[in-house]
Amino acid sequence: MKTGAKDKLLKEELITVESESAVGEALRLERVCYRYKADSKPVLDEITFSLEPGEWVTIAGPSGCGKSTLARILAGDLPRAGGGLRTGEVLVNGIDPADAKIAETARTIGLVFQDPDAQLVLGRVEDEVAFGPENLCLPPEVIRRQVAAALEAAGLEERRRDSIAELSGGGRQRTAIASVLALETPILVLDEAASNLDAAGRRRLQELLQRLHRQGRTLLVVTGRLDELALAAPRLIVLDEDGHLVQDGPSGALLREERPLLRQLGLLPAEQRVRATGGGSPNSVPPAVPLLEISGLTFQYGRNTPAVLEDVSLKLQPGEWHLLTGDNGSGKTTLSRLLLGLLPLPAGSIFWQGRDIAGISLYELAEEIGYVFQQPELQFVTANVMEELLYGPRCQLRLRAKDDLPEQVMQQAEEVLQLLGLHLEQDASPYLLSGGKKRLLSAASVFMTGKKLIILDEPTAGADYLGAGRLSALCRRAVQEGASILMITHEPEFFAGEYTVRWHLDNGRLKRT
Repeated sequence: MKTGAKDKLLKEELITVESESAVGEALRLERVCYRYKADSKPVLDEITFSLEPGEWVTIAGPSGCGKSTLARILAGDLPRAGGGLRTGEVLVNGIDPADAKIAETARTIGLVFQDPDAQLVLGRVEDEVAFGPENLCLPPEVIRRQVAAALEAAGLEERRRDSIAELSGGGRQRTAIASVLALETPILVLDEAASNLDAAGRRRLQELLQRLHRQGRTLLVVTGRLDELALAAPRLIVLDEDGHLVQDGPSGALLREERPLLRQLGLLPAEQRVRATGGGSPNSVPPAVPLLEISGLTFQYGRNTPAVLEDVSLKLQPGEWHLLTGDNGSGKTTLSRLLLGLLPLPAGSIFWQGRDIAGISLYELAEEIGYVFQQPELQFVTANVMEELLYGPRCQLRLRAKDDLPEQVMQQAEEVLQLLGLHLEQDASPYLLSGGKKRLLSAASVFMTGKKLIILDEPTAGADYLGAGRLSALCRRAVQEGASILMITHEPEFFAGEYTVRWHLDNGRLKRT
């Protein structure tokens, strides 16, 4: 058999869907409510809908509306593993995932988590993808076939023996997708599964979903924005910020008829201003010495490995906002680590305020350069939202937790919470916020420290348009106060209308766009 024909056959054999007609509906939820605590406000409130076998549906809603909670309920993770109280009826292929055996649920429904790092448990790509089928005690030849098909579908054949720790965020997300595909479940739920993917990765995921739909799989896509991938589903279910189901119908019809509501919920972008580029402010005057200068930087991880970055040059002035784009694995995160002093740096290639970074200690750099993690949970250190915002200023002023902060700092924190829509959750645990709100809080906590340069790594991943707009307002405020921003993003369109300088990394080479 020719290679092309074999590859095509492999794709089409990704899933052999068993007939679902015997169990009726693929999913049914009847008046489902969910509370994380018995006396708390419901995250989901009176949710009722059903899916027929083979349907492809998008569930959309703003950050904090309970989308991820719903996905975890369907997969049996809640309340079994995460606690809480669920009422109402939930049936997945005729079984209640809260009571069914874990193996039975795992054979029925697969869930791709919003955060791939919360899903990955092993060190190597191929081992991770084989983990699920192996735990279901499938025959070795079946495991090999399903793993090969899943790796091919996710575009990971050539990286099957790579360490997951060495993958980009998009590579880890594709690994999580492959690990669920390898189970070949009749129902597949994807919670913001494209949030870390570049444009090519999103297109490939959409093509995969179209193929699975043709093969009869039941697909449920969970998202905070109605982009091309979300709207590819024929049916759209919309939740509001209080966890109520407010719309359910054909995607095209709802997009035409309910556009004001969808905009209000942050699922569609607001009217865009005219795009502006060229600097952090319209009237900035460059000083004699740039804040940051990269000159002819070439970097490779090992002596006999190809260069990750090649002849990279860039200048960034105080008060400028730069956007850095590039495909997964193009070197964006490597560049940010070099700027932070986290990787060995060749002398004479990066200068901070005229000084060679190679000669500046990590601690000295950390006093003036802030970093917003791609995974917000990695930088939370306190028990509630307000204290998380105040932690950086408290450390800078060498104050204890019980010491009072200056009134100016408290006022700034309250203004930031209001700006980001977090003022009603200032006493909540950062870890219990929705994914989008976690990202806003992690960014705000770094902005509160008054760093000269702030690097943000994919801060809009999985965000709705309202959340992205709030982040944009936070960045605009910081730039106006003199800070500089370097933002790594797959989604520069979120910042149309801002005064930005745009760069693109392509196979380790940087160019201004």
